[in-house]
Amino acid sequence: MLAYLILFFVGLISGSLVFLKKGLKKYINSLLSFSGAYLLSVSFLHLLPHLFEGESHDLGIYLLIGFFLQLILDYFSGGIEHGHTHVNHKQIGKFPFLIFFSLCIHAFIESFPLSHLSQEEGWSYLSGLSLHKAPIAFILASLLLAYKLPKVNIVIGILVFSLMAPLGAFWGSFISEDTQIFKQLMAVSVGIILHLSTTILFENNEEHLIKWKKLFPMLAGALLALLTLIGH
Repeated sequence: MLAYLILFFVGLISGSLVFLKKGLKKYINSLLSFSGAYLLSVSFLHLLPHLFEGESHDLGIYLLIGFFLQLILDYFSGGIEHGHTHVNHKQIGKFPFLIFFSLCIHAFIESFPLSHLSQEEGWSYLSGLSLHKAPIAFILASLLLAYKLPKVNIVIGILVFSLMAPLGAFWGSFISEDTQIFKQLMAVSVGIILHLSTTILFENNEEHLIKWKKLFPMLAGALLALLTLIGH
């Protein structure tokens, strides 16, 4: 229950900050780099070993499905998951449903494994999801503002998006970890995370150089994930 509340309020509070703070956008890319490195590291250190315990020869297929599913979701969301915002000026005043639903599907699926991880793995993954969800909620709220929507519509959008991750984790709790369908769905979730985190980390400039201001958060995120192995 605590994990569900954390996921909900991280999204709600982060999205609401768009009404209060005007200078936060400059920190978004650094937070995305940090969370991307952290999620990628948690995937390698915790999720993939958990996923491939025992004989699971076909799970690589579902990892690929998740990877390419996120690629499709990116197409419809415009890449908000990794910090991109594109306003269609012909649609000003209209709610961007395709972008919104793509983000909601992403948030719902990626939180699916949370309820079945060990305490250490669970807190590591919850931290990664929260660190990722915070800037995405802020970017989504900023985008809805850019579409000049009524404030009530923006608030409803933030509320619904904030509910998606807790609902995904709650839904996952009803599927037995011993079933093949659970392992397949978890593999899809991990595939989504692998696409997301690698896209965040390896989106460079035209010279294909990683800037120092992006490299430091990436290294910090990876280091923090490594620290979760202590006592594991």
